Amino acid sequence: MTSPPDSGRANIEARAAAQAFDLFALPADYIDAPWRYHRLLRDFDPIHANADGSVLLTRYADVRTVWRDVSASVDKTEMFRAKFGEGPLLEHHTTAMLFRDPPDHDRLRAVVNPFFAPKQIARFRLFIEQLVDGLLDEVQERGSFDFVRDFASRIPIALITRIMGVPPEDGEHLRALGLRVLFPLNPRVPAEAIASGHEAAAEFAAYLAEHVEHARSRRGAGEPESVLEALVASEGDGDDRVSESEIVQMCLLVLNGGHETTTNLMAVGMNGLLDHPDQLRLLRDEPESLGATFVEELIRYVSPLQLQGRRLTRDLELPSGDLRAGTEVVLCQASANRDERVFSDPDRLDLRRMPNGHVAFGLGVHVCIGRPLARLETSIAMPKVARRLAGIERTGDPVFSPNVRFRGLTSLPVAVRR
Repeated sequence: MTSPPDSGRANIEARAAAQAFDLFALPADYIDAPWRYHRLLRDFDPIHANADGSVLLTRYADVRTVWRDVSASVDKTEMFRAKFGEGPLLEHHTTAMLFRDPPDHDRLRAVVNPFFAPKQIARFRLFIEQLVDGLLDEVQERGSFDFVRDFASRIPIALITRIMGVPPEDGEHLRALGLRVLFPLNPRVPAEAIASGHEAAAEFAAYLAEHVEHARSRRGAGEPESVLEALVASEGDGDDRVSESEIVQMCLLVLNGGHETTTNLMAVGMNGLLDHPDQLRLLRDEPESLGATFVEELIRYVSPLQLQGRRLTRDLELPSGDLRAGTEVVLCQASANRDERVFSDPDRLDLRRMPNGHVAFGLGVHVCIGRPLARLETSIAMPKVARRLAGIERTGDPVFSPNVRFRGLTSLPVAVRR
């Protein structure tokens, strides 16, 4: 599909503004309202040249086309070496599954995949329900609270530490380390953030060492009961085995993937519901009638992971134009999920939206492994919030995280009218 024809000065100026967009020097209001710029790019510069030579894709059809290309690579070793320098941060972002191509990606995914199968995840339903009810008891008693700190962030970290196989009481500390490791993935970060990422990755490896030894002591005692035990059970030197470094980096990846995006999904989703009070009432009064559609719409609307990268290994024809082999591509699934060419009135939160073919979890071999977990947590937590906190309202402005890659809130002050 081609861009709208220039029909006057407004279109000429809009095209110039789209072409001037700089992912590495973002406008001051981008963090609060990125969709304004995404729409400009979709309409006037869908294959946008970035300052570093990569291209930014913002249209749904283009993003899907690259994701469906099995030859596209996620390996960023040389790029990250230049950005991070040698050290623990580089080791993580080149060893963990997220930045590994097949067959290494498939080998690592096969070890942890069983723990994220819907049947396995369903075992945690009662735990999640009890956890959510307990947290709601706490915040109801207090009346005023921060939805991110006091509710949304506490659910995923409590669950993922159990799945990973580390003490839940260490969750907040591990979450803080994980955030420091994730932040340097943003397009442009200061040197101190990279240094902090190296320190956090090293601290996590040191923390995990004793838990790896404990898992090794249990090897052969029965079926693995956690991701960590499964990784240790697969440790060895063969082609299908897992190295010690891969154990550490996979655990850090599971930790980050299991808490931050779901925290953001619930927190930003709540903020969206407060912006759409009719939808909040619908979730409160008719959750059964919505089925799973409300979860998918919250996922589309929030798009917790905003950007992903691929390197083309062959020439690729996109609906918006052609790209050459070797091109580094930045996929903006957040923009794809609000593409007017696919979604009607895309900036509106519509909990009954059908169909809803969002691409928030990615596609192909790298599709998000934790999507059943995020869906289960959200499907339990958000209707309970809507029902039990019927008088919830903001008491201050939401504070968005200064993170381009991950859409999240650092604070959402709210109160419940009694």
